Amino acid sequence: MASALAVLGARLSSGAHAAERTSEGRTRMVGVNDIVVRYLAAWNEQDAKRRRDLIAATWTEDGTYVDRVRDGRGHDAIDGMIAKAQGQFPGYRLNLASGIEAHHDYVRFSWVAGATADAPLYIKGTDFAVIADDGRIKSVVGFVDAAPAPAAR
Repeated sequence: MASALAVLGARLSSGAHAAERTSEGRTRMVGVNDIVVRYLAAWNEQDAKRRRDLIAATWTEDGTYVDRVRDGRGHDAIDGMIAKAQGQFPGYRLNLASGIEAHHDYVRFSWVAGATADAPLYIKGTDFAVIADDGRIKSVVGFVDAAPAPAAR
């Protein structure tokens, strides 16, 4: 996984940054690319301990995620939400599908999953995030841009 993250990180734009406040009150720049790489890695991590570590490194303690069908507030809820999504979509991995746009404390990027032999259904989404002063995600609002139609009942 580390090599995949390195390749992904190398392909991302290097110009996007978010402000981070240091304990001395100074502002330094944190690469938004790194934040997005950790975010995608958290969604893809199958090992519960490593996923929890990625979540803690990526989201603030009270960080949130919400989309049309799921939501989570705080590390425990986000971890449970991701684990449930992985159970519903085994074999799916999120991959960056766009450039990363950032300004002020806001970030937008798109991802894709599926369209493989192990995960045949194609899913695409766009996520909007707010970055906290410490360089972690404060909130994410996700939108599904393309997904299979629900089965008729």
